[in-house]
Amino acid sequence: MAVPAASMGWPCPRCGTLFRGNFCPRCGLPTAAWGYRPPPPPSGGRSVLSVLWTLALVGFIIFVITDFAALVAAPAFVVPGIQAIRSGQTVNSGLDFDTGNWTFNQWGSSSAATYRGAGGNPGGFLEMSLPSSGAQGYWWQAFNVEGSVPFTGAVHLDIEIAGGLTSGRLVVAVDSSNSVPDPNFAIGIVQYSGPTASWTAAPRFLADARLADPGVYYLKVAFIADSATSPVTVGFDNMRLGWTTDAAVVVYVPAPAPIVVVFTQDQALFITYFAFIAAVILFAAGFHLVRERREIWTAFRAPLEAIGTRLKSRSAWIALGQVWMAVTFFQVLFLYLVLAAGINPSSPVNPTPRTAWFWLFELANAGVYEEFAFRLLLIGLPMAIGSVALRILEVNRHGVAGGPGAAGRYIAGAWRYLLGGAVRRDSSKETLVASWAFLIASSAIFGLAHAPGWGWWKVIPAMVAGLGFGYLFLRHGIGAAILAHFVNDYAAALSYEGFGGEAFILFLNLLFLALAIAGAGFFAWYAVVAGRHLRTLIERFRPPVRAVAVPGPSAPYLSAMPQPTPAPPDPGAPPPPGQMWSAPASAGPPAVAGRNAGRIPREYTPSYVPPPYGYPPVRFQCPYCAWVEAKYDAGRFTCTRCGRTA
Repeated sequence: MAVPAASMGWPCPRCGTLFRGNFCPRCGLPTAAWGYRPPPPPSGGRSVLSVLWTLALVGFIIFVITDFAALVAAPAFVVPGIQAIRSGQTVNSGLDFDTGNWTFNQWGSSSAATYRGAGGNPGGFLEMSLPSSGAQGYWWQAFNVEGSVPFTGAVHLDIEIAGGLTSGRLVVAVDSSNSVPDPNFAIGIVQYSGPTASWTAAPRFLADARLADPGVYYLKVAFIADSATSPVTVGFDNMRLGWTTDAAVVVYVPAPAPIVVVFTQDQALFITYFAFIAAVILFAAGFHLVRERREIWTAFRAPLEAIGTRLKSRSAWIALGQVWMAVTFFQVLFLYLVLAAGINPSSPVNPTPRTAWFWLFELANAGVYEEFAFRLLLIGLPMAIGSVALRILEVNRHGVAGGPGAAGRYIAGAWRYLLGGAVRRDSSKETLVASWAFLIASSAIFGLAHAPGWGWWKVIPAMVAGLGFGYLFLRHGIGAAILAHFVNDYAAALSYEGFGGEAFILFLNLLFLALAIAGAGFFAWYAVVAGRHLRTLIERFRPPVRAVAVPGPSAPYLSAMPQPTPAPPDPGAPPPPGQMWSAPASAGPPAVAGRNAGRIPREYTPSYVPPPYGYPPVRFQCPYCAWVEAKYDAGRFTCTRCGRTA
């Protein structure tokens, strides 16, 4: 005789109890736990990686300390340098009154020169007469350079050539000796094959390399008639050499060739701007250090086998350390490849004791302004504007619940993208696509912007650095990007200030090389993670796969005959019926719900109805992977499956 009995159901993977429903009535394990793999067993390799990670981060901390020590000492060098900024130019460049301070030299020929009061461009001008082929002569003027180095200078002039010239050369020289100009060491030479139709502007000649130190210099403007069929007359007007200390507050729009908007050398504004830069860097460092001190401590004190907890720490400081080492590895590797190819890489950074103040300012400024220009302006601003536009469309179409002002608050929330730190792996697919697009575009522009000063060899390393800084901006905010850029540029700044001598430079180079070697592992890890994120993003654009219904038993009763013990579940088999985070199962065949962890928002807390009998349900459930086993420590739960703290 058959008697009513409970449905056989499925065995609980933890305690073996047979049940049907969403939760085991004995231990509270969710049915969907069948679909997850158990955590990997501890391995010696993970412990070794954790030890290497710790050593690398400790070395990075020492490296960062030297950077901030240089920043704290920088005002003692930068402020006096700013106060000694000077500028000047040669006298009587427009030839408004006679020859003034200009002197003519025949240069060993029968050439002659006069001053013309009219016919110039406009007004007066200087005229040189060259009677035949081989004749030559030059005008010169002494000028004094003073103030802070480095200096920059440029020569402008207008020229008019008449007569029978068939071949000639304009030679412009700047040097510290009052001797005849040497074409081999001139700052510029222009070839002419005949007379000019009228007054013509000569190219701009840069004199930076000649103005190495304060002192007296000589500007020499010469013309050589290499070949002429008849006498040649050459006119010079608007001969001007302007020089200045090569440091200023510059506001520019980022582009491969930056467009300057503001240029000023006002000393008060300059010092205030430098104080602002230093304050931004120090504030960003303190903010992330205090805000994420628990995450830093959790990463360092995690068990040796928990390398994932370290690599995936939410601390911006740990993330920027890992990113910086990865970027440094690529830059060093690329530099050696360039050298192996026979290319001599150039660098504009050549500090001396006299120019140290300039580089201490310039490198700190690059860490702040370039991140505002290339990350905030090229990534954060377009993402914020795009989000505002989409939210306005959504409000107009569907409205927003929440009472008066809810729509305004919802739209204003888009501006969180402006300062970065608002993009997560579980963000919407539209947000992730925009992040990838703006990240790659801004990094390409960032790389190209380094070509004028460094050469084309620097484009690819700078682009990779831009990818790293851009990732930190998207994931942790503008402060993390600024810190990473500052640490990268201020790497040897303490040696510019004369600290430690050769021994300190040797120690710093060895530490830098060790961190670059450690960066190989981080570079490989970030490359793998980036590839996975791209594949996941592509999969999110594919059509969803419908759930497959699994029929349950047809009869409500079972025979009274003894039932065989069910075999252990096959790990490769589909999960049992039931849904996660739902009410108790109702009559009828339930469906198996496929779960995508990447779609669960970070702030989402799963809720479920506990069973009405048996042991009380498990109180912990991971909001990321739905696992119900955790380690409790210091008032927080750490999931034993994914290693995240909830």
